[in-house]
Amino acid sequence: MTRARMVELKEALEQAGWEISNPVSATDIFQTSDDQITWKINNPKTQKTNVLTFHLFDHLGRQTQQLSDIFYVKESTTELKLYFEKINTPVWRSSLKLFVRSLY
Repeated sequence: MTRARMVELKEALEQAGWEISNPVSATDIFQTSDDQITWKINNPKTQKTNVLTFHLFDHLGRQTQQLSDIFYVKESTTELKLYFEKINTPVWRSSLKLFVRSLY
């Protein structure tokens, strides 16, 4: 289900006008590297660029490459975080909307 939350975040960002790329892999925005996934997001309308870093930890806090182990995503300049709550909860939906709005 973590991939589904990432897809929801991707769609919310795109609807808000952001373009997404992964500096590690030009073809796979879900590619992990050193227990992280990095998205560079750019908004052509506002000329703003941000970096989002997804942090992965296994149940013992060790490094992992599994998408299911994403704990949160953090924006690089403000350190704003979005925790990966259960996907079908009001907490996830409202947190997702607030996170995307806060990127402006």
